[in-house]
Amino acid sequence: MKPKTQKKEELKNLKSKLPKSKITVFTTFSRVGEKGLSVAKMSELKRALRALDAEYLVIKKTLIDLALKDSNRPAGGENVDIHGVDGSIGLVLGSGDAYAISKKLYEFSKKNTALKFFGALFGEGFIGEDGFLEMAKMPSREVLLARLFGMIKYPISGLAIVLNEVAKKKEVQI
Repeated sequence: MKPKTQKKEELKNLKSKLPKSKITVFTTFSRVGEKGLSVAKMSELKRALRALDAEYLVIKKTLIDLALKDSNRPAGGENVDIHGVDGSIGLVLGSGDAYAISKKLYEFSKKNTALKFFGALFGEGFIGEDGFLEMAKMPSREVLLARLFGMIKYPISGLAIVLNEVAKKKEVQI
C-alpha cells in the first residue's frame, strides 16, 4: 500500500496532466479470474504510446475519480463511473493525435485480449466503449483525403472521357 504522501503526489500529478490531454482513454488490463497483461506487454504498450506523445498510467480508482472531479477539463469527467469498471484500471493520457492514439490502442488490444476499453474523454465529453471503438476503426486522415480526392476526380474524369469520345466521333464524320 502506498503512503498518503505518495498518493497526494500522484493525485497532484494526474490533476496537472488531465487538462493538457486531448484524449483520456479508460482501460482495464486485469480482471478477477482472468490473466492480465504481463509486465513485458505493459512495457511494450507504454513504449508504443510514448512514440505518439501519450502515456499509460496505472492509478487507483479513487484517485482517478478525485482527479476527474477536481480537474479543469471540460465537462464530461464527472459523468464517468470509475468504480463501476471491473478489475484494475489504466489511463491513457494523450496530448498527440487522438485518432492515432486510439488506433494504436485498438491494434494492441486485438493482439492482447486482456486490454479492454471502458470509454474515453474526448472533445467536450465522455464517449463510451462503442464510440471509442468506432473512432479507433476510422481510416487515417491520409486515406480519407485520398477518398475525397477520388470522389472529386471521378465526375471530372468521366466528363473528360465522354468529351473525348464525342470529339473522336465528330472527327470520323468530317
